[in-house]
Amino acid sequence: MDTSIDNKASFNCAVEWGNSTAEKGEVFTKPEIVKLMLETSGITREILNPNTRILEPSCGQGEFVNAIARVLCEKLANAKFKSVDVEQFQNLIRAFDISANSLNIAKLKTEEILRTIFSHEESALLVKKWYQNADFLVAEPEFEFTHAIGNPPYVRIENIPSYLLNKYRCIFSTMVERADLYIAFYEKSLSLLANNGVLSFICTDRWTKNRYGAALRDYIARSFQLDLFVDLYGQNAFQSDVLTYPAITQISKQKHQQSIIIHNPLIDDNLSDVIQKSLAGNDVPYEGKVTRKDLLRGNKAWLFGTADELRLIQRLENQYPLIEETGCRIFIGAATGNNKVYVVGNDIDLEPCRKLPMVKASDIKNGKLTNGGNYIINTYDENGVIDISNYPKLQKYLESHKETLKARHIAKNSPANWYKTIDRVYPERAIAEKLLIPDIKSQLTVIYDDIGFHPNNSIYYICSDLWDLRALQGVLISGLGQLFVEMYSTKVSGGNLRFQAQHLRKIRLPMWDDISQYIKLNLIEAAKDNDVMRAKEAVCCLYDFTKQERQILGC
Repeated sequence: MDTSIDNKASFNCAVEWGNSTAEKGEVFTKPEIVKLMLETSGITREILNPNTRILEPSCGQGEFVNAIARVLCEKLANAKFKSVDVEQFQNLIRAFDISANSLNIAKLKTEEILRTIFSHEESALLVKKWYQNADFLVAEPEFEFTHAIGNPPYVRIENIPSYLLNKYRCIFSTMVERADLYIAFYEKSLSLLANNGVLSFICTDRWTKNRYGAALRDYIARSFQLDLFVDLYGQNAFQSDVLTYPAITQISKQKHQQSIIIHNPLIDDNLSDVIQKSLAGNDVPYEGKVTRKDLLRGNKAWLFGTADELRLIQRLENQYPLIEETGCRIFIGAATGNNKVYVVGNDIDLEPCRKLPMVKASDIKNGKLTNGGNYIINTYDENGVIDISNYPKLQKYLESHKETLKARHIAKNSPANWYKTIDRVYPERAIAEKLLIPDIKSQLTVIYDDIGFHPNNSIYYICSDLWDLRALQGVLISGLGQLFVEMYSTKVSGGNLRFQAQHLRKIRLPMWDDISQYIKLNLIEAAKDNDVMRAKEAVCCLYDFTKQERQILGC
């Protein structure tokens, strides 16, 4: 990894980020989570070891460093040393942050804690050595670390200054596609671990399954071991609300052996004890705990389901083609760039050929499709973007919103076609028979549409010239579709899943011509009657489920 950037450049990067905490993704971790991570990573146990070196790559206002300082002072007090050599602890911690304001707050808190053991001068010396006002991603720490711990910043690429984004992508091989900033924090922190070193981060878990995390998963699989993964779905692990659920991910620099996965635990001292004993090789029973030896598979998604679910998924993946290899096509509805302008009702007088009936997620209620009376404006024809002057009613309407529409990113990139929607609208897809799948839901919802709606961008949809779509609906509502998406999707706010194309495309299907007429008819009738149990039975026959596999589907 090329990190040949001097300290002045690091300072300039820090300045370029600005002072907004929102831009830098500052979210502070709750004390009980910090305590758990210190204990399970071994920091609490090894803090007095003279070789211990702890990295905090994005320390904010010092939650982790302050907790470490408390542990250090408590250990020293309990050891009842007659004198403490402050030099032994000068290199105990290196904590980085680009915000001078946050660091000033952190330093004051840490110094106050240290004064319970050290003198004012010694405390000031330690704080000065421990904290670094610099951009960690381009800084050059002077040694490797036995531990890395923290809560890396969650910043989308749109919010990273372009100069820095280009710089980071040149440095970090895992920061590809739409990878958020925390991906680079993972890579660099791991690269600084000494042999047998341990990293413990609390962060969104999206990268463990999504496409942009593939390079980081491969990086870890080649040189590291996933020791521990604790999902915190439904728990508030931070001191402010966040839109994604986090997980505690603990990785060590050693040959891969086994991974401990714990689902949605109660955060208490018992959990810490269970984890530490399990990491030491003891078989400690705990509800929601799974031990795996097959989790890291190159860049493949990390699948955290039960052993039975994983075996079923793997069997289906070995035996059947992907859904899009069977003649099914998965699309996302059209994004406009301004639904207030491009989604209209009958009260807006436009040329009939320039608007299509549209369905939104809010039009799907209780598993049924209702006509919300909405239309999407179509700014395309078979040749591409239309000449707006050929449609005077549409031209008059759009020009009344010209200032708003020209402010959009797509209009700035294509000023001559300032009036076009972000995505192309396809009339032939609107009139086609299709299955509609709203994106953010707790349970997979599959609606059959032969009326002729064009989905908006909150809905994914499936078309097929080979598979009977009613039969496919039967397969999906059986629970099989839910099982695949749960395995490959991460949860978001409210405990919902993302029913995106990248997850739906993981579903496996037989070829339509290979299915018996009896099973085809049962799937079709089950879908028409919304008979989930009949769909389950048909799917169990379709995939030749064993008795144990039938139980997974609830048959």
